[in-house]
Amino acid sequence: MTQITDNKAAWLPFEKAPALEVGPGPTPNPGENEVVIKVAYAAVNPTDWIMQDQPYAHPQYPFIIGVDVSGTVAQLGSAATRFEIGQRVIGHCDSLLTLKATNAGFQHYTTCREILVTEVPNSVPLANAAVLPLAIDTASTGLFKHLKLPFPSVDPKPTGKTILIWGGSSSVGSTAIQLALAAGLTVATTAGAHNKAYVKEIGATHIFDHKDPNVVQEISKILKTGDVVFDAIAVEGSQKACATILHNIGGGKLPVVLWPVPIEYDDVESVFGMLQTLLISVVTFAYTQDAVNGLDPGLVDLDIGDAVWRKFLPQALAAGKFQAKPDPEVLEGGLEKVQEGIDILRKGVSAKKIVIEIAKHD
Repeated sequence: MTQITDNKAAWLPFEKAPALEVGPGPTPNPGENEVVIKVAYAAVNPTDWIMQDQPYAHPQYPFIIGVDVSGTVAQLGSAATRFEIGQRVIGHCDSLLTLKATNAGFQHYTTCREILVTEVPNSVPLANAAVLPLAIDTASTGLFKHLKLPFPSVDPKPTGKTILIWGGSSSVGSTAIQLALAAGLTVATTAGAHNKAYVKEIGATHIFDHKDPNVVQEISKILKTGDVVFDAIAVEGSQKACATILHNIGGGKLPVVLWPVPIEYDDVESVFGMLQTLLISVVTFAYTQDAVNGLDPGLVDLDIGDAVWRKFLPQALAAGKFQAKPDPEVLEGGLEKVQEGIDILRKGVSAKKIVIEIAKHD
């Protein structure tokens, strides 16, 4: 295996540094179950500006952030036999678990776990594909771990259930809508008036304006006992609205993408469904608060990663049954544009995802 010696990266030089610095990157050396990706595009996520402004992991600085990448396979570990050199892929970088800069996204070459990499068909532009990895894992954790939905399929069997996904035009919401459909559920969602057509396009059947003062009552009317709720926004207002809706239909678990707020219903259990994704970016592990505080995470179940990344995504992307949504807003200019992308996202975006063109790609 030829050693890669020309890596470059956008480094976070010290804790709460106001700007990233571009310089030589670490030399990749894949383990047996790892894939080295030559990065074409990297998406920006809230984890990135949070890590810059108020880090929740404790890496040694300088450090590299970034979790979503698309590109081509550059090197393979001995057991990563699903892939070929040069193959188009997306990968979910888990540097917030390993605390190794080699596993981060904002560099020319990154190293990912094989189970968090999947092939991308030629029909899907790599810039679009880069929006997917973190959103896939975040949504999958809530849907398949906590809500125990059937694993997704390109030919799902109807379950007779409806899911409310609060915030369907967000990155996680867009992915959750499609995964829930692939699990055989009917989807209800909330969106602003300007995003109603968008969430309908990706599969939502019932669409509600989250600004409607009667939205909780209106949503409750179309749900029944046994239906489920997922909060892809998880601000205080959305969590309380989702909790009330879930209480109205008999209670249950409420996965939320940020820390749960106190709720007034004994029959509703808010769960930080994205613990393993928001903090450490791996869907195949489950973590307790102790793990976040520095203890070793325990391997709980590889079934979700296998079902989603190895089995469903390759088929669904190739068949056009899973879309890379929301659309990317691409910033050209390489690693020097990463900080600009983080700053844009920090201010807020709607129904799109900021993606950096890391390197020119055929």
